[in-house]
Amino acid sequence: MKSVVISLLLMLPVSLAACGSGPAEGGSCTTPDALQCASPTRVLVCEGGRWNGYACPSCAGGKCDWKGAANGDSCPKVADTYGTCILDGRVVACYWSAIVDAGLFVESACPACMAGKSIEELGRCTTGRCSCQ
Repeated sequence: MKSVVISLLLMLPVSLAACGSGPAEGGSCTTPDALQCASPTRVLVCEGGRWNGYACPSCAGGKCDWKGAANGDSCPKVADTYGTCILDGRVVACYWSAIVDAGLFVESACPACMAGKSIEELGRCTTGRCSCQ
């Protein structure tokens, strides 16, 4: 009896691994714009019924902290207009294009930017305060 219990306990990790650990890039999904961390530096976003992967400076708890995104990195539609002030007066923000159905983080001028702050922390840049949107 003891050997049967030990055998079952040894098989448990194999069984759990076979069940999978969550969504995979390219796999199907049903909740548009849902986020899932694939790793501490990669996020999956449900877009068009598929999980698409994006670089994420810091991913935890199913959320991506986009601070630290680099100029030229691709970004998902859910991050459209999100930006982080990389220097006083400079922002890296996600710009989504419906024409090409893709987005990029782009560095640009933002007079209201204070280094290390996100647009959300500054109360979003608006016309008149800032040119980052």
